[in-house]
Amino acid sequence: MTTLTTRAGFDAFRARMCDYFGPLLDELGNQHLHVEQAPLGPDEYFSHRLDSDGHHIVYDPRQISGLMVRQFLGIFATFTEDPIRDGVRDAYYEAEAAGAREIWEIVLSEIDRTQDPEGVMDQVLDLLQQTRAKSAATAA
Repeated sequence: MTTLTTRAGFDAFRARMCDYFGPLLDELGNQHLHVEQAPLGPDEYFSHRLDSDGHHIVYDPRQISGLMVRQFLGIFATFTEDPIRDGVRDAYYEAEAAGAREIWEIVLSEIDRTQDPEGVMDQVLDLLQQTRAKSAATAA
């Protein structure tokens, strides 16, 4: 896949999504969002469907990030996720340092991959606590 092919594929995909989302009524746009990761074909960045329980997006993490998918959907519709995903997304946007944004993007991607927001946050907390304990031990 060349850059030109990827760019042309993304432009074509964006045009299809704009055509699809354009006619959404406002009340259909404000729905719960369900996000999953899966390998998709070349130039298939993500797929979307809207049904009775909200927006469903499957994206290919090799081609696009979960944050970019959410940003794209946010152009056309308002949505909510669970409190942890909403909080991680907000923390990403509020972060001033690029490193902090990268951390939150990794956390959100891991949540999408595992579908276990609480478990991922527990792992992050455990990692930070282990690092703090090692730092305290070396300082003593």
